[in-house]
Amino acid sequence: MNFIQTGFLIGGLAVAIPVLVHLLSRWQVRRVELGTMRFLQEVMQDGAQRRKIRRWLLLATRMASIAALVLLFARPYLPESIRRDGDRLRVILIDRSASMTMPGQGGRLIDDAVAQATDIAAELGTDATVLWGWFDSDVEPFEGNPARVTAPRNVVGDTNYLAALRWARDRIAANPDAIADVVLLSDLQQSGLASDALESASLDMPKHVPVRVVDVGRPAANNLAIQSVTTASKRLSPLRDAITNVTLFNFGTLPMEEVPMTATATNGRRSVRLKKSINLPGGQAQELSFDFGKLEPGLWQVTMQLDVEDDLAIDNRRMTAFEIAEPAPVVVIDSGSRDGQRLAESYYVTAALRQTSDPAEMSSEDDQTGPQRSGRFDPRTVFLFDDVLPEIHPSRTELVVVTDCGSVPAQTIERLESYVTAGGKLLVFAGDGGESGASAYTAWQQSGLAPGQIHKPVRSGAMPFRITSLEASSSMLAPFGDPQTGDLSRLSFDQILRIDPASETKVLARFEGDRPALTRHRVGQGEIAWFLSSADDSWGNWPTSPLYLPLVHQMAADLLQLTGEGKIRYRTVGDDRDVSVAQTAAATDLRTVSARSGDVKPVTFENVGFEQSGGALYVVNSTAKESDPTRVAADQFAQHFQITPADPGSAEPTETVQGEYRHELWPWFAAAAVVLLVAEFSLANRTSA
Repeated sequence: MNFIQTGFLIGGLAVAIPVLVHLLSRWQVRRVELGTMRFLQEVMQDGAQRRKIRRWLLLATRMASIAALVLLFARPYLPESIRRDGDRLRVILIDRSASMTMPGQGGRLIDDAVAQATDIAAELGTDATVLWGWFDSDVEPFEGNPARVTAPRNVVGDTNYLAALRWARDRIAANPDAIADVVLLSDLQQSGLASDALESASLDMPKHVPVRVVDVGRPAANNLAIQSVTTASKRLSPLRDAITNVTLFNFGTLPMEEVPMTATATNGRRSVRLKKSINLPGGQAQELSFDFGKLEPGLWQVTMQLDVEDDLAIDNRRMTAFEIAEPAPVVVIDSGSRDGQRLAESYYVTAALRQTSDPAEMSSEDDQTGPQRSGRFDPRTVFLFDDVLPEIHPSRTELVVVTDCGSVPAQTIERLESYVTAGGKLLVFAGDGGESGASAYTAWQQSGLAPGQIHKPVRSGAMPFRITSLEASSSMLAPFGDPQTGDLSRLSFDQILRIDPASETKVLARFEGDRPALTRHRVGQGEIAWFLSSADDSWGNWPTSPLYLPLVHQMAADLLQLTGEGKIRYRTVGDDRDVSVAQTAAATDLRTVSARSGDVKPVTFENVGFEQSGGALYVVNSTAKESDPTRVAADQFAQHFQITPADPGSAEPTETVQGEYRHELWPWFAAAAVVLLVAEFSLANRTSA
């Protein structure tokens, strides 16, 4: 028996009141023996015994009345186990990962799973609730007609058993009154498991929920898979041969002999096709190289295809892509003269841009004894004192670098404004420019190219300025987020340019005192990055630091989308798509919402192949771990997740649950209280003190 208002049980202490009254009301007399009262005494003793019994009955009645009133206000009830239509819940999970496309008894393995799941769903009859869910790396509820469940045609994802069981656990938790069980149908591929401790702890499936694991997999599988396709870099020089490396693995026990393999590279106008034959013993790997020779500039899509009949066809094809491009033309603006006696302000920047940090980008035709040729940039220095600034246009000049913002004439700033507005990229280093500095700062601000309000340069005191914080999430500074790879706080600056950044300006790095060190903003269709110290050694010795070259490379390359993922981005089936805010607001179907379960699922890549989106080429492949057909036994699966396996001989869940219906007992206690009060009144009138 339980109580709704347990606080009233404290009133049970009032039961002691009748006991105290009874004890205090007892007679206190002195006994006197009178001989004439002997016969009367016998009569009085007989009546005293009856009064004593009535007094004890009266005491018990009063105590019981108080107890009945206390229990009446506490509202006792008895919980009842009830059975209603629809109180049974069965969650059916069907594996739709790529390995489920292997041949089965009635087609594919997923077709066999659907057929068995339909029979299992019918075991409970029409009164039960059955929730269906497809799972690979995520779970998608089935919202159609349960009587017409058909296997999906597109089966390309990777297996994640933990996500599937979590989804089932949450559905059961949302129906606490139901008698629930879970049925999981899969080929039990071992690659879908992680560590025992991690998955069992994060799952925490209720022990009273039985989980039936139905194995529909093949006892043995024969599979030759393309595991990976790689190139030396995403951006290759047209002077070098384009070589693609392929890794194969034979997951079967039988050797594969004379298997044809085709490598195709195409840029939309021209295709290059290469063929080789593969001999690979069972359980071994092999690496191959395909040399496409020297290719013309452009974006090339590469497809590797195995012509083999094995149990898993999806991993017989894998794609990659690369860009064949000349070094990016860069104009470096120097306000001085090439014949000056002092070192030119553009010297360090030009030297850094001519260098390459990746030996793979070096051409075999480069002169190793002379200056190294960069695989990214082809800088050309323009001295404003001697030369006339050539016509600059984003289609011919991908990047312009200004080495001293304070020395640039107003006419040149106007031309740079037109260049950036049309889509050009501009990298600006600070400088005072002597007497002309103030007018140059004003011209930068009037053009909109300045990152904000420019003030006079500030000199350091006894201690130089240092970079104290940076936005590591920015692709421009991502390599410097780890101090072991590049700690920008080691750089020292004797002088910096002070600015008040505009609201649309992103501050990517800061000096101490929260002063901006590196900013970035857009003007028209172009972008501008400002580094608020000098490009040469006039404001400090930072150009002699080993970090100068990688930092200059990162700033220039990121403006040209050569850092981070760049123009070529690799994805796996099931990964979320990159959707901009504008696209999200314009499209209504970018996120799939399940009305029944309340789940919100982002839009993902669903097909293997190439996709152009937002100026980038997405290379979408199936996950490599689905190629491994190694399986796990059903009992090991249950032990791995610490779940309660269902009784294989029972079609129905045997666990009962306690219903939330409360059978309240207060009417009975109210009646008992009335009876006790009437009895107390009657006894009190018949019992003298």
